[in-house]
Amino acid sequence: MRYCLILIILCFCSTLRAQQDVSANHKLGIKTSVNISAIVGDELQNPRPKFGYTAGAYHIYKPQESWSLYSEITASFRGSKFSNGDTGYSRISLFYLDLAVLPRYTIKKSKHSISAGPYASYLALSSLYLGVTQKPETSELNFRPYEIGLALFYHLKGTAVSFQVGPKLSLTNSNNGVNFIGAFPATGTGGAIRSVSIEIGLLF
Repeated sequence: MRYCLILIILCFCSTLRAQQDVSANHKLGIKTSVNISAIVGDELQNPRPKFGYTAGAYHIYKPQESWSLYSEITASFRGSKFSNGDTGYSRISLFYLDLAVLPRYTIKKSKHSISAGPYASYLALSSLYLGVTQKPETSELNFRPYEIGLALFYHLKGTAVSFQVGPKLSLTNSNNGVNFIGAFPATGTGGAIRSVSIEIGLLF
């Protein structure tokens, strides 16, 4: 199932690559961005930022109006690094499929707009790394497969390419029985696990 979803996104992006505005009321395009993410909460200790990548497709309904609707479907590499020494867990890598539907407001007679609203994520892949090892220790992390959160984006419209930046904050607890046996610091306390990220990218 997860690989079918990934394939759908890749095919969708390839189809959109050559497209322009399909009408005055619809704008289709490609989004590509880098992201900085971390995992926060009570369960995992000493989180540090991790760099990742996000790419996918977006759609704007009534892009010429002051109020419009921005939506996107993307694949996103997120997660977190951790400062827990050579024997502790050092990195968690997460691969999400995201769907966001956000009302967008454009300041009149300007190129500036803001979009904000909910997003939903499906966790397709996950990996845990210990110490400085480059090979994942396990892919069974007991993270919940679905995540709901809020996204906020600032858009700067360009002639052919637009700039976008903004955070995504998970509102749901992803802990579904996380317990990294033998890894330091101790887990299995039932504490909260939430993801936060900032995306910086371009809209084509």
